[in-house]
Amino acid sequence: MRKLFLFTLLIFPVLITAQETEQKHKIDFSGYVGYEMFFDTYNSATTRDGEVYLYPWAENLDINDKDINKNFQAQMLSIQSRVRMTSSGLSALGANLKGVVEGDFLGTAQDYTRLFRLRHAFVQLNWSKSNLILGQTWHPMFVTGCFPGVFSFGAAAPFHPLNRAPQLRYTFSPTKNFDIMGAMLFHGDFKSKGPANAQQNSGVPDMQFQFVFKNNFLFTGITTGYKILTPRQETVAGVKTNENVGSYNLQVFAKLTTKLVIVKVEGVYGENLTNFVMIGGYGASENPALVDDYSYANIKTMSVWSDVATNFKKLNGGVFVGYSSNLGANGDYYSLGGYTRGEDIRYIFRISPRAQYTSGKLTFIIEHIMTGAAYGTLDVANADYSFIDKDSPKINHRVLFGVKYSF
Repeated sequence: MRKLFLFTLLIFPVLITAQETEQKHKIDFSGYVGYEMFFDTYNSATTRDGEVYLYPWAENLDINDKDINKNFQAQMLSIQSRVRMTSSGLSALGANLKGVVEGDFLGTAQDYTRLFRLRHAFVQLNWSKSNLILGQTWHPMFVTGCFPGVFSFGAAAPFHPLNRAPQLRYTFSPTKNFDIMGAMLFHGDFKSKGPANAQQNSGVPDMQFQFVFKNNFLFTGITTGYKILTPRQETVAGVKTNENVGSYNLQVFAKLTTKLVIVKVEGVYGENLTNFVMIGGYGASENPALVDDYSYANIKTMSVWSDVATNFKKLNGGVFVGYSSNLGANGDYYSLGGYTRGEDIRYIFRISPRAQYTSGKLTFIIEHIMTGAAYGTLDVANADYSFIDKDSPKINHRVLFGVKYSF
């Protein structure tokens, strides 16, 4: 009996500690219900029933020289509504643990619209001066500390990179003002145009590096990366091929925060940026009609944007301005069809003012999204990705009214 009593005294503190540890485990639910109604004046490249808006289509004249794409449309949607579960409070390997699962109802493609899809699913280990993320979350090119404050879904794609991907990401913070990040990623839902398994076939992860400086006033940094694709493993003639295509990306960004206004700017330059829902892509560097085992050529793309918004508690206004352009290819270029987004686009632009009013957890938004796209005909005779028969920009006006209830 005495031994049992002594054993109880010894084990009791352990049981209490275990109970206290369990009590620290916390699960939080958050998200929002979003409603929007919008009107368009020109047929455009969109997906998810118009929720994700990119740019106007090229002019399409009928036999009477009337533009078929000049057309008024309207839509109501709530499919961007989302829910997020966050687990925290536990520890392992000397780090505080965090787990996140988040989804919405956009589906993974137009055919699956309104079906629940996975947005984020990752584990994060936080040490005093570093953290490790394993799972699916934002690509480093989507900088969570500096992205457009627009209400329309997609964070101003195709001007700003939009991508979530499975990854292993490590961030080291030698001081509270400086972060150094390295990541390895593979394509998830956001794949490069062309064969869907092109990166998987290469066996090489997308490598990204980022440097950030931050304080209470300034948040700025640079991201650079490189990916390799293997579009096919055999030629049309059934011969094994080892031809790869590598492409790089470069991004600079900055955010200035004051009591009255927030200013954000970003510039992106790179090759084959289609996995970021941007224009560009790649093609063949040799004529596929003459060469069976051809190599590849990237389209170079640049994008710049700025977002300025007031920083008040209830009533705020803002404006987004963006510009993106296809800058050609290095050497010869032959279209492969389906390997690009906006291959015949010379440039696109957007001006998008907005106003919003917040009362508690409820926010009302009105946004005018004017997007223009200038097209041209590729000069296939010279095979150098240059344009002939350049058209004036086609413009769509989208007026959007939205309501968001956050919880």
